[in-house]
Amino acid sequence: MTVITFYFSSLKNEILKLKHTFALWLTAICALLIPLLFFIVYTIKWEGLIPEDGVNPWNQYANEQIVNSLPALVPLFIVLITSLIIQIEHKATAIKHLFALPIPKSSVYFGKLSIIIATVFATYAMYYGLILLNGNLLGSMRPQLNFSEFSPEYVFHIKILFRSFISVLGILAIQFWLSFRFKNFIIPLGIGMVLVIIGLIAARAPESIYFPYSYSVISMNPLDEKTSDLSLFWWLPTVSIYSLIYFLVFSIAGFFDIKRINVK
Repeated sequence: MTVITFYFSSLKNEILKLKHTFALWLTAICALLIPLLFFIVYTIKWEGLIPEDGVNPWNQYANEQIVNSLPALVPLFIVLITSLIIQIEHKATAIKHLFALPIPKSSVYFGKLSIIIATVFATYAMYYGLILLNGNLLGSMRPQLNFSEFSPEYVFHIKILFRSFISVLGILAIQFWLSFRFKNFIIPLGIGMVLVIIGLIAARAPESIYFPYSYSVISMNPLDEKTSDLSLFWWLPTVSIYSLIYFLVFSIAGFFDIKRINVK
């Protein structure tokens, strides 16, 4: 069997493992929480949220959920989901068993990393899908809100969501390595939580462009926003490129570190 074949076998195994963990529930809860809160607020206080004539209600409803909520929500979710998934392996001493099997360690490591990336991507997809679903439900329940009279700015929303997703890949790689490196669930979780809080606080500082835990905030207001809509930077601002570099460095370095210590 080739390395690629082992890799896809590892993906299948990881998918089966997810079915028996809290990870899927955590993904659903993370995606549902903010859209549900906004839906409740709009349901209760709809009279004070009726837009002026000619104003697209989606601009306030969807943009606020994406721009104001994702920068804090997603990094915290990544810290939790990576720690949770890897801790299950540590608890059952399964990592040591997997790395002792006659299969490439890279297939195990990068297979699990790919599943966590897919889980985060699925959270983004469900999050935006729920925003759209709830907005249309509100439009049916309260026609005065004018949701049915306008269309969401799909391209703008997808752009921001894509930027946000790329911007957190650096955090994901770091937390994945930490979760693999330490058996104690509290260590990677505690380190991640502290760094996320620091990142949110320090995001306004110019130096935060080098701190990956600030990228989720910076990606919502990138430094090169004035570039043309057709430019590559329209989708991949500087902060996203830095995040990809962090992701590659920590993914590769983390693998060689774990391979060296043999996850004892």
